[in-house]
Amino acid sequence: MFGKIRLVLQTVIHLKPVQIYYQLYYKLRNKLISRAAYANLKGYKPVTQLPKLRTPNLVPGATGVEICETDRFKFTFINLSSKFERGQIDWNFSGHGKLWAYNLNYFDFLFLPNFEEVEKVELIEQYCTGFDTLKDGLEPYPISIRGINWVKFFSLTGKNTARFDECLFRQYKVLCANLEFHLLANHLLENAFSLLFGAYYFRNEQFYARARKLLLSQLEEQIFLDGGHFERSVMYHQIVLYRLLECYDLVASNDWKQDDLLKVLGAKAENMLNWLQQMTFSNGDIPYVKDSAPGIAPNTEAILSFALKIGLSPKRESTLMDSGYRFYKSSNLEVLADVGAVNPSYQPGHAHADALNFCLYANGHPVIVETGTSTYNINARRQLERSTEAHNCLTLVRHNSSTVWGGFRVAERAKVDVTHEKEGEVTAEHDGYKKFGLRVSRNFSMEEDKFELTDSVVGTVEGKESLKSFLHFFPGLKPEIRNGKVELENLVIHMEGYEKVKLEEYKYALGFNKLQPALRLVLTGNQTSKITVSVHS
Repeated sequence: MFGKIRLVLQTVIHLKPVQIYYQLYYKLRNKLISRAAYANLKGYKPVTQLPKLRTPNLVPGATGVEICETDRFKFTFINLSSKFERGQIDWNFSGHGKLWAYNLNYFDFLFLPNFEEVEKVELIEQYCTGFDTLKDGLEPYPISIRGINWVKFFSLTGKNTARFDECLFRQYKVLCANLEFHLLANHLLENAFSLLFGAYYFRNEQFYARARKLLLSQLEEQIFLDGGHFERSVMYHQIVLYRLLECYDLVASNDWKQDDLLKVLGAKAENMLNWLQQMTFSNGDIPYVKDSAPGIAPNTEAILSFALKIGLSPKRESTLMDSGYRFYKSSNLEVLADVGAVNPSYQPGHAHADALNFCLYANGHPVIVETGTSTYNINARRQLERSTEAHNCLTLVRHNSSTVWGGFRVAERAKVDVTHEKEGEVTAEHDGYKKFGLRVSRNFSMEEDKFELTDSVVGTVEGKESLKSFLHFFPGLKPEIRNGKVELENLVIHMEGYEKVKLEEYKYALGFNKLQPALRLVLTGNQTSKITVSVHS
């Protein structure tokens, strides 16, 4: 009991006062007043002019819907499927967890090319009919995404009706009364993006004023000077950037408002494009650091293409300094080094205990990789995927560098400091094991066709088995240990200062709810150790 209280206190101490206030306020208010009570038409005016858009309507690869078995809809999200009788969609379905339920309520499927328009309209009609029974669907985050999708669909197809517009307006009234100040971060930014779409669709001054105020403040806070999103997940960066581009397109394509918002949106978007281009491997992959998974966000190529279509593009290379990454590239090797800390301190829901992590590509192919994210459910798998052992880190056995818990919580956090840097090299250290009297230092160094990683631990370590380093290989790779080194196709990994070296199986996340066996190298080491990755032609 006291341990749980300590965890909670170590977590809550980092929250902003506004988060604590709204956590308490919403919990108390929602017991007395349901969200649906705010779904009214006060201030509603019929839509007489639809917004203009150039949006390409990208759909995540893990989303699908089809009609099967004559009259049944089959929905597929995050690699899980469920079927419902036509006309009887259970919008509150919880059989696959909350994230799946959220996806069902997002309406991303409105832009699937193999799904007939008449059926899309049918689903909107059914949603409006069951509006008063909605649960997860009336939470502010799914309202935000669904609202944008409905506005885009109606604007691009002209399939809106008075009933649809009234239902959409009611949803925006619920959103306005439940903005996610208790969470902040990407959730509140998504609320703001959606309110901007609602404002342009309904020509609503109240929606616009709130959207503009939130966008100006949150974009300033959430986007680092180097262009990275402050949650430090490349996937969430892509999600936020794509939405930002959509908003830029919306404002640029319509003359309803003339102020400085368009300039701010464009500048932030181009800075984010700089960062994303720098953080993308030569084959188009992104590093799946923090909470990230394939098939969720539009990929870098699609985002850059959309940006060019609306007149935006990367203008320079990002330093990556503020977001805590270094990306080293040679003719054959690409290495991402993580020398940043848990961020933002008040909302680390997508952070992992991965201090001084790295991943490596060779000749445009993944070799040493992030193990990925396969679930947001609060379970043992979620805890494992956020742990230090699930990353390419030096680990004190059975301990995490930051105390991740509860699915989306972080109590004690490792402080990370860059202690030395020059071109092609950086040294950083963290104090994640300070309660054991230890401090971990890691040097990353890249030369042409060679990458070196040197670890040192300051302090007294009890037992040589206590320190382990992990290298997670991409599925399908077959590394072999020979003569004290690891051989892998045209790569050789030399190891120094380790007591034991072995290969073992782990589960790599190909996406949400999709795991594949792969191999990892487990290195049991001394307090000073080194690996060298060399490329041979």
